[in-house]
Amino acid sequence: MDLAEKEFRTVWKHAVEQEFIPVDRKSERELFIKFGNGSMIECRSEESPDQLIGEGLDLVIVAEAARLKKRTWDQYLRPALADRQGRALFSSTPRGFNWFHEFYLRGQDNDNPDNAWWESWTVPSRENPILPPEEIEDARKTTSPEAFMQEWEAKFIAYGGLVFPEFDENIHVRAQNFNPLLRTSLWVDPGMAAPYCVLLVQITPEEEVRVVDEIYLTQKTTAQIISVAEQKWGPYIINDYGNPRDELTVVVDKAAAEAVATWRLRGYHTLSEKPTNIAKGIEVHHMFLRDPMRSTASKTVPRITYDPRCINAIKEHNLYHYPDDARKRVEANSTERPVDVDNHTIDAVRYGYFNLFPELFNESFRTVTHEYMDWNDLVPGLAERVSLGD
Repeated sequence: MDLAEKEFRTVWKHAVEQEFIPVDRKSERELFIKFGNGSMIECRSEESPDQLIGEGLDLVIVAEAARLKKRTWDQYLRPALADRQGRALFSSTPRGFNWFHEFYLRGQDNDNPDNAWWESWTVPSRENPILPPEEIEDARKTTSPEAFMQEWEAKFIAYGGLVFPEFDENIHVRAQNFNPLLRTSLWVDPGMAAPYCVLLVQITPEEEVRVVDEIYLTQKTTAQIISVAEQKWGPYIINDYGNPRDELTVVVDKAAAEAVATWRLRGYHTLSEKPTNIAKGIEVHHMFLRDPMRSTASKTVPRITYDPRCINAIKEHNLYHYPDDARKRVEANSTERPVDVDNHTIDAVRYGYFNLFPELFNESFRTVTHEYMDWNDLVPGLAERVSLGD
């Protein structure tokens, strides 16, 4: 119960020893305080989950939350809070990209009404007035870069041969507002059992890429994904007559012929060439994450940024890695292909680069035509609900 005790000792010091609040009953051994106004504080441990079952709670403080199992929250704590519409405070040092990181991202996505009740912050050690600056600087010199970022900078990092270690949420994640004056595109990596990924992308006159939103779903056909996209982004991709906007471009993986055909059948202007050299695509993305022409040794200037709503795109940048031993810190062989997981949004970005910035790949390609089936066969009844144009 070490973690719970640390939190309880602080409360005990102020409430009991310093008599900050009138106390009715207390037990330091049992980690229990009952105050004069009838409220209570108890300390419980995840080691005995049954102890977490009890009456409704007004507030739960989850200490070192990243070390806990998510089911502890789902099965024990959240139901107890629901009885009294209580609240929860999660405090922790980051521990990779687990459920605690997902909760953190919810607090950063204030524009999403589903996350209206969530708020999140990170506070690096340098903002602690008790810690001397020389202690922090010594830690910087004597610990690994990953350990320092996690333990002292309060950053979510992954140990292992990350493909894009320069990705930094403080730099590459920014709130994006859709601008109807900018060039707009959908970058698509089709899937079924694997996620079907669609990125809503805008490109500035300076050729900076802004990823405004994402769709990331499994067990959906291309026709169903198109319907989701049109419901979610209707004014951005559909004109006043219910047809795809003429200026909109959809980039789709060439290998997914059915997906390409379905997008085209619906009336979207598609580009579908696929780079054969994954390493070159990775190199181009490095250039967009850190523009070599504008960045300096001390400052990273990106050419691509993501809205906080792009939770899966952010997560994949922090997980996409080269083969290594048990994801430990090793020198990865950059000539190897990355592990083919956690890369659906990244593949979509790679296809987008190749089709819209082909000069960066030093390759040329030709347009391919496809035969199509009837759109109404793909989504029965859709023709009556959505105008397909001439």
